[in-house]
Amino acid sequence: MNTLAKYILGVAAACAPIATIGAEQPGDEKLTFLLTGASFAVPENGWFEIGCEDLGADAINKAVSGEAIYHTARRMNLGTFYTLEELDKTDVFVIGHVHNQNVANEQWLKDKWEDYTSIASTTDYSVAYDYVIKRYIADCEALKDNPESKYYGTEHGKPARIMLCTHWHDSRTTYNPAIRKLAEKWNLPLVKFDDNIGFSRLDAESPADQPSLGFAHDTETIGGVKYGWHPLRGSNSYIQRRMAQIFVEEACDYLGLDVPFDYALAPASPLVVKGETARMMATFKAGHYPFTLNGGEVTNCPYFWEVADAQSDVTFLAESVTDARGTQALSGASKATIHIADKVIGPTYDSFVHQAEQSKGHADAQTLDLKNGDGWTRRIYITFPLDEVPDDAARIGVRLYFESVVPGKLNNENRPLDGIETLELGGNTSTYTANLTWDNHHSHVFEPVATTLLTQNMLESYVGWDVTDFVKAKINEGAIYVTFRVSTPYQWRALSRFTASESTTNPGKGPQMLVAMPRGTTSVNEPGNDDNGVTIRGNRLHNPSCEKVEIRTIDGLSALRTDEATADLSSLSPGIYIATGKGSALKFVKN
Repeated sequence: MNTLAKYILGVAAACAPIATIGAEQPGDEKLTFLLTGASFAVPENGWFEIGCEDLGADAINKAVSGEAIYHTARRMNLGTFYTLEELDKTDVFVIGHVHNQNVANEQWLKDKWEDYTSIASTTDYSVAYDYVIKRYIADCEALKDNPESKYYGTEHGKPARIMLCTHWHDSRTTYNPAIRKLAEKWNLPLVKFDDNIGFSRLDAESPADQPSLGFAHDTETIGGVKYGWHPLRGSNSYIQRRMAQIFVEEACDYLGLDVPFDYALAPASPLVVKGETARMMATFKAGHYPFTLNGGEVTNCPYFWEVADAQSDVTFLAESVTDARGTQALSGASKATIHIADKVIGPTYDSFVHQAEQSKGHADAQTLDLKNGDGWTRRIYITFPLDEVPDDAARIGVRLYFESVVPGKLNNENRPLDGIETLELGGNTSTYTANLTWDNHHSHVFEPVATTLLTQNMLESYVGWDVTDFVKAKINEGAIYVTFRVSTPYQWRALSRFTASESTTNPGKGPQMLVAMPRGTTSVNEPGNDDNGVTIRGNRLHNPSCEKVEIRTIDGLSALRTDEATADLSSLSPGIYIATGKGSALKFVKN
């Protein structure tokens, strides 16, 4: 029996339904997908990683920008493309090399992979594809004879499941038809990005109107026509999430899986100051674009649902979420609330540490810098006093102002931040000084507190975490301060900069701890009704005991200091203020 016939029989046996994704049965192992490819497949794109996440699978991404299928063939020939552990673990091998070449030319093909004696120097795309497919099948079968493999002693080794991919749209008129011939020859599933991406080169009324241009950050010319070359990267990019959905659908059909359509709501910041915009982030899992949220069409993920000039707590209710096929999301009715803060607490300390400046402190920096990867990792530290948190606080949040972003680099190539970052918040009760540096920051242990998401769409706005349970627990333990550390697990992403409390360009937008009181409470720590308390009547402050009183904005900026019995407030700008005196604090609104 020849290799192709053996492979087809093996796939027929292997492709019975594996499991229903999401069942989470005890002892079940997660699926693993291994991807090879070039610049369209590297992790900075996102479609493969998003798709694997939606499938509940592990992703092994071995794509390298600027490479071709013959680079993968050469590594396989050297035995360096995957380790035994990776091969053993991989359930599906995804080949995403999509250069505009004829990969189905059979002129130079051999019967067996061993017959390719010059594979180390070949640049023929058809030869390389043939070698990679045959070599992977052989490597999977050989696991039956390897005592270190979990397939040791089985009759045929590991089932060799392979998926091929088209280009992300239909401009590559040489490659796309050729990869279809190859998929048909080997009876392999094909991820048909070009058929399902939602547009075609044939839609253009003129060459300048090619629809792919609107989804790419650069161009290429094929047959005298300019097309979009590399799709906009990042896991919050519509085109990457569309590609992920197409990949997931093909994987489900191939493996007999089911990935339910679902969504989640998460506040950009769980608390805001009165008058600010409340932003709720809706993220979608699986399903078919475009989505419909409460009757409105949504074509991007994440989607920001906004209420401007919030004057009271805002509850976001998702009564109906469907995809393009009319599938109702599993969550059904879902709601989340963003609270209006009754109190704003500034930090006693904020700084960051920088891996490339190991012995330098940054406590006086204008920004708080965050990055991860390649010797340039930076992490943020913020300390808040706990004696200012009311005992009966209902909700507590910490937030940072997302000021600017600097593109990251991979292999000296600029990468835009066009994706979703996960920001991890850790906490402890240590106190810090300006002497905190990269050299000594590892001596402090942090426990996980919360995570939040960051996208470029959130520039010039606040991003925050709910820290209610953590802060209350530390207060009950008798802590005086809490320090939070902000980090990100992703590498090669952009440098994200947040406003520091020392900033002169964004005064008042440094780190903040926001507190919401139980509803029905109109002020924080209001003085009693005795005649000596500080009161506000109209545009006059009344201070009968002539104590020192300071009026601050809700952002913590000093607006007025006085020890007079009365003070004129008419010069204050409209907004929310807090008047603090000895043993009292009064929040008021200046109209």
